[in-house]
Amino acid sequence: MNDDTLTNLIARGLVDSVINDFNHYANKLLELKKERKLPYISRQEVIKDLDISDSTLDNWEKHGLNRYKPRYKTSLIYYLIDDICKFIIIDT
Repeated sequence: MNDDTLTNLIARGLVDSVINDFNHYANKLLELKKERKLPYISRQEVIKDLDISDSTLDNWEKHGLNRYKPRYKTSLIYYLIDDICKFIIIDT
C-alpha cells in the first residue's frame, strides 16, 4: 500500500502549516521580550505586535489569559509577557 495517500499528504500539509504559524508567533514573542525592562505589555501593543484583532485577544481572555490593571482609575490593560507565551504554546 502507498503511504502517500491523499489523507496523509493533507495531514502533512496541515502539520506544516501549524508549525509555521507557531514559529511565527514564537518569533514575535521573542521580539516582544527582547528589549523590555518590565514583564508587562499593554493590550494595544499585544494587538499591534502579534498582528491580532481585539476580538481575538478577548477570546484568549475567555480561555484563560489573565489581564492586569493598575490600582488607580484607568482603562489601561496589561498582560504578563510570560502569560502570553504560555497561553499561545498551550493553545496551539
